[in-house]
Amino acid sequence: MARRFCSKCGAALEFSVQKFCTGCGAPIPDTAPAVAPGNPTSGPATGTGIPVWGFVLAGILILGVAAILLLPYFAQVTGAGDRTSLPQSQTGTPLPGVTPISTIGTAVTAVATENVPSATTPAPTSLPSTTPSTPVPTTTRMPPPTPTTAVSTAEPTAEPTSVITLAVTQVPPQPPSSSLTSSTPGAPYIDPAALEGRVHELINVQRGQNGLSSLSYDPFLADIARGHSWDMVTRNFFEHINPDGLLARDRGLAAGYPCIRVVKGGSYNGISENLYQGNRYDSYYSNAGGIITSYNWSSVDDIAERAVTGWMNSPGHRQNILTTRYQLEGIGVSFSSDNKIYITENFC
Repeated sequence: MARRFCSKCGAALEFSVQKFCTGCGAPIPDTAPAVAPGNPTSGPATGTGIPVWGFVLAGILILGVAAILLLPYFAQVTGAGDRTSLPQSQTGTPLPGVTPISTIGTAVTAVATENVPSATTPAPTSLPSTTPSTPVPTTTRMPPPTPTTAVSTAEPTAEPTSVITLAVTQVPPQPPSSSLTSSTPGAPYIDPAALEGRVHELINVQRGQNGLSSLSYDPFLADIARGHSWDMVTRNFFEHINPDGLLARDRGLAAGYPCIRVVKGGSYNGISENLYQGNRYDSYYSNAGGIITSYNWSSVDDIAERAVTGWMNSPGHRQNILTTRYQLEGIGVSFSSDNKIYITENFC
């Protein structure tokens, strides 16, 4: 209920049934004015009985509620616009389906944006290598009589290189370990690898003395040479042509090693070959009955020097050793049970 005031002095009436003003004593009519005269701060009452400050307070409350409701929307819009400009050291909200990558202290060399996994695809734990894992092929040497197939390791270092045409090369039968020891009591052991290496060294000495470059050693070419030496032991012949009618060139083609050279516009095909047959000893002693009683066994150096000297004293073999276009060499040694030594030298 609105308060009543004295119409004469404007004093507020304390009771609704008050008949006289306590301030001035003037009589109070049954209906007194609800607004104090000359009091601008109180203002007229609204038609609903709610003062103006009530509407102002309600408006402020409405604006506050609206701001609270709209604040997440404005934050989302503002955050989306700023996400791309965050420095690397800050952490943003990850997108769906994308695994965040920490770049602090890690150098990221490349990012494939087209390979970002989808929400249904788990992120890979490791990146695949771009370099194919290329296994190092090896040449397997197995004893006869069964030829062994092996992937060639002979990647010639000289230029131009020979061409190996078969994906899986056919290695000729190699001498078994049982053939390395002489059947003669007291005969010293000869390391075939040491003998092959010494012959190769002496060949390059001869080329150097004649102003030519050294030959590079080709292990696969040596396998082909060693296979022919062992074939001469097992089938008891000493020729460039084997009992099957095949030459060194044919043996190279069969193994997938054609040896192709193009020099000054000319094409040269096929392996060239030198052969040597000697003994484990350089002399022996016998009794009156012709029975051998002792041997003067040869060392690795002795055997290698006899072989290379013999080749250099033969025009055809010397020409092979001093041919300019050859860049690769392989030496193959085999031993027979009667102390003979077979050495095959292949050129490419």
